[in-house]
Amino acid sequence: MAKRATPHRPTRFRNVSELRKAGIVSAATARKVQAAGERTKIITRLVCQRLDAGLSQADVARRLGRTQSWVSKFEDRTDAELTLGDIQAYCQAIAGTLALEFGRDGRFAA
Repeated sequence: MAKRATPHRPTRFRNVSELRKAGIVSAATARKVQAAGERTKIITRLVCQRLDAGLSQADVARRLGRTQSWVSKFEDRTDAELTLGDIQAYCQAIAGTLALEFGRDGRFAA
């Protein structure tokens, strides 16, 4: 009787640090990935909000009067490439809110 093969289940890694510890990526690659993450904090939060709302890129596009391709490109930008107007429109499309805080020395104005 042939031995039944156990299906291979891939290991899941939660972040680049775990990939680095497992020897899958180099230290240089890990640094590049972490730097990219630093440049996309805002857009990452926006996409997570969209997904939490159960909306597809096509849903957001319809609400914005844009194409799905435009939403995809918007979500692929770095934070420095975003405009406040686009962020505000995207937030409204996902039924979210936008709060802006700025300040110095622990004092914030909204």
